[in-house]
Amino acid sequence: MVVLDTAVWQAHLLPALAIGLAAFMQGITGFGLVIIAAPLLMIFYDPRETVLMMFVVALLTGIVQTFLVWKDARYKLIETILVGYIAAQPFGFWIFAHFSANQLKLLVSTVILISLLLMQFTHHRFSLCRRNSILMGFLAGICGVTTGMAGPPLILYFAYTELTPAELRGTSVVFFLISGIISIGFFLFQGVPMYAAAVESLYLIPALVIGLLLGHAVIRFVSVKLFRFMIFFMLYFICAYMFYELAVQ
Repeated sequence: MVVLDTAVWQAHLLPALAIGLAAFMQGITGFGLVIIAAPLLMIFYDPRETVLMMFVVALLTGIVQTFLVWKDARYKLIETILVGYIAAQPFGFWIFAHFSANQLKLLVSTVILISLLLMQFTHHRFSLCRRNSILMGFLAGICGVTTGMAGPPLILYFAYTELTPAELRGTSVVFFLISGIISIGFFLFQGVPMYAAAVESLYLIPALVIGLLLGHAVIRFVSVKLFRFMIFFMLYFICAYMFYELAVQ
């Protein structure tokens, strides 16, 4: 009985703490749930299952947050980005189906590291034109299907345009909700079983909700700049750990 309790604790409590931390950061900064949670959950789950779980968790997060920010979203921009996102689904699924678990883990680490470096050190400004939006949507589609993280290309794009913080937040949340539904539908259409990932995600919902509520509660009292620094520091550490883990295998 003790062994069973220990197994349950290891299987669900630690992943729930990881989701709670990611949701807390999401509540403060307005983005980053999947970017933070995906590498953390890969410590406890198979990378392929983690990708599927991220779609379910992100979908639940999007449903909650959309009610709060839908008025700030740029819907014409979302429609244009979705063109590229939908076009990328077959290519992303091919990578997902043919890459090994370690290759997916390496891909996740590389995507995060490159995105972090670009977000910190590039000062290039993007114009919100149809070509750029479709291209970023395509890159987001590839990243989303293969790693569960469509965010990095779009966060880079949105952060270096004329979008206001409120528009960035609202547009991101609504887009990720719609794109998540599309990707889950595509996986189901391709015959990928989602049941196990959905069941595991259910265990994480309480921590997800608590993290989001706590993040929204303290946002007025905590420096967003400080917490963004914490996100960068933590992700750099996670990338280094995952690269080390792959190197010693």
